[in-house]
Amino acid sequence: MGPAFAHRQRVRFGETDLQGVVYYANYLLYAEVGRVAFLRQLGVEYERDLLARGVDFTIGEARVRYRAPLRFDDEFDIRVQVGEIRQSSWSLEYAIDRADGQHCALVTTVQVMLDRASSRPTRIPPGLREILDRARQAAA
Repeated sequence: MGPAFAHRQRVRFGETDLQGVVYYANYLLYAEVGRVAFLRQLGVEYERDLLARGVDFTIGEARVRYRAPLRFDDEFDIRVQVGEIRQSSWSLEYAIDRADGQHCALVTTVQVMLDRASSRPTRIPPGLREILDRARQAAA
């Protein structure tokens, strides 16, 4: 993953399992933390830019590839960049790396835009598409 937004976190005890490593499903929670922080850094305000315009998004697909474990109290970065942008969906790619540089997981999510009234897929609003395009180009 090239230049990307990064958000630093620390593993909390409750995120680990009996083996002392981060429980596998928590990597999707880390992706959500990264997604929210990334969109905020891009200037996207959920209420103003989505809900007030009658749209929202849901996660249509999520994939995680595990490479190395994270353990209690490890510091790690959630790096985020925009992947493919389609008519009604876009992907985000995340690298979850320990602070010492160890690559721990790669995550991809596909966000699908929804019309709030019908709950049906709809086109990405032009303003949001422009923001996503700029972020994608900046990371290329």
